[in-house]
Amino acid sequence: MIGLGQLSTRQKDLFIKNLLKMSESILGDENFKREAGVGIPTVPTQAMLDKAESAFNAIFSGPNGLKRTAFAMQVPLKNRLDYVAVGRNRILLVDEIPQGEFPIYDLDIPEFGAVTVAARGTAPVFQANIKRIQFPTFPVSIDHTLKWEEIQIRRYPAFDRAKERCAIAVAIAEDDEILRVLDTAATVGPNTPVTTAQITRYSLADAFKQILQRQLIVGSVVMNPAQYADVLKWNTTDLDQVSVNTIIETGLFGSIYGAKLLVSTRVPVGKAYVITTPDKLGRIPERKAVEVKIFDNIPLQQYDIVSWEQIGVGIHNTAGVVPVNIV
Repeated sequence: MIGLGQLSTRQKDLFIKNLLKMSESILGDENFKREAGVGIPTVPTQAMLDKAESAFNAIFSGPNGLKRTAFAMQVPLKNRLDYVAVGRNRILLVDEIPQGEFPIYDLDIPEFGAVTVAARGTAPVFQANIKRIQFPTFPVSIDHTLKWEEIQIRRYPAFDRAKERCAIAVAIAEDDEILRVLDTAATVGPNTPVTTAQITRYSLADAFKQILQRQLIVGSVVMNPAQYADVLKWNTTDLDQVSVNTIIETGLFGSIYGAKLLVSTRVPVGKAYVITTPDKLGRIPERKAVEVKIFDNIPLQQYDIVSWEQIGVGIHNTAGVVPVNIV
């Protein structure tokens, strides 16, 4: 008897297709349907389970079955592991700055001051009692290398994936700067921090109150997944039954009191921020949008992929941030 490992790739594919057809014929068999009680909510019989198990065991047994399943899962796993940015246009509004223009903004309430970042990695700067402020721009660049051999080895498109990884790294770098500015604005701003043992609707209501007292609209709540877990644990005493059903069925809770819930792993654990709408809070002046450049590094037999942009980060209304400290 010839083992599955001794067959060619085409023969293995044909063998698996035949097994799938066999399983479909078993599942479509009239006796199988009668035993399974198709259309009738009943407990499957042991004969039905044995036939189904034998079909799937034939598919997954051997050296190739589980490997092919693993390769098929690479794309969905990759998509789930990709970072999703929350700062751009959700926390701060993006302004496209023409070449040669200065990103200068007026403060609606000068006594509250503004917070800016001079360059990536530097500490945010707070300026008080000013009427106008300039948000300096700085480059954000990410370098990534891809060996020539990786393109031939990987079953997924390694070249496209490398460019995606650069874009993801830029998004993480952006959010890190935005969250640092947000934390500084929450510290130096006029609002009083809300301290609570866990995220509750009462603690959020106290933070909402301070935003509303500034004649502002609450735009969103930014938190770490650890704090988002507290929200998912709310029961019918905290939420209406429709919202509870939505959380149970989907595992998601999109908004509360009209404010969006933004979750990011870049937010420190034990911290949450209730903020106003992006247009009232601050700006991201963008001189150059994200650009990906690829260089063929022949001596090292690799591609050098560089992703870069020219942006600034600043908050011109520190009254629009209320920190929530979970102790």
